[in-house]
Amino acid sequence: MRLRNKVVFVTGVSGTAGDKIVTRCFGEGARVKGLIRNKEQVLLCNNLGIVPIIGDLTDREVIKEALADVDVIIHAAAYLGGDRATAEKSNIQGVQSLVDESISAGVKRLVHISTVSVYGHLEGEVELNEASELAYGHSEVYTSTKCESERIVRAAMVRGLDCVILRPGIICAENNSHWGDRLIAKLAAADNIDWIHPDDLTPWVHADNLAEMCVLAATHAAAVNQTYNAVDGNYTESEFSIRIVHALNKTLIIPDGSPIRMVYNYNKIRNELGYRPIKKFEETVAQLEEQAQSWLLALKEQ
Repeated sequence: MRLRNKVVFVTGVSGTAGDKIVTRCFGEGARVKGLIRNKEQVLLCNNLGIVPIIGDLTDREVIKEALADVDVIIHAAAYLGGDRATAEKSNIQGVQSLVDESISAGVKRLVHISTVSVYGHLEGEVELNEASELAYGHSEVYTSTKCESERIVRAAMVRGLDCVILRPGIICAENNSHWGDRLIAKLAAADNIDWIHPDDLTPWVHADNLAEMCVLAATHAAAVNQTYNAVDGNYTESEFSIRIVHALNKTLIIPDGSPIRMVYNYNKIRNELGYRPIKKFEETVAQLEEQAQSWLLALKEQ
């Protein structure tokens, strides 16, 4: 087992991929600590079997104490909203605190979960790889602050901390996901679907697959100080969301404008780390279609 007797500190345990990352680390023999914001989330940690650390990334004393015996950090927490002050505190100040205390504690490796959003939004047919330029200073708060968090992590590499940056696309799961059960709920609540273009490309990754990528990033020698697009495939919305729209018997109104055609190359993580998906795209979308049909049936029975 690749993490046998290692102590792993996971942030963002309540997020879409957090519990999957924890479970995957357990499967590799690790002991796990999880950072949570409040006492209400202690039950989640207990159910997962991890040691709860209550606090905020910017609380350096809490982080210092938590990292005392930690070998690996998987940083999955992030603020996705539009409030700049909150985003800067979480995505910039929090990351700076984490890397500073990691270096002081002698942590062996930091896996930082970023996002393909750091490339910004480009027009036309364009393929992006890990060497593509980032959208520093972007008008969207999430994009700009995640760019800055990557800058901090790369500076930590220069300071001697072994780091790996993963850039996932949309993180899909059957439960607790904006691109799974919550997408179904959003589509079901709408009278008409007028914001999805069938030809838009979606950089898709299953949460379980992202957890596998995290383990590879945490343990593979070739991953040190590298960046990887954490994507399973680039799928059209006709292959993904539109199938759920049809399962819900909703009306699709194709929006004006050109479709989003940004392609994210994912060869590097496969070639260098030997990554292969655990959960397949078609299998997952079929399950989401079934969930949508069950939702529709439940509504009819009310």
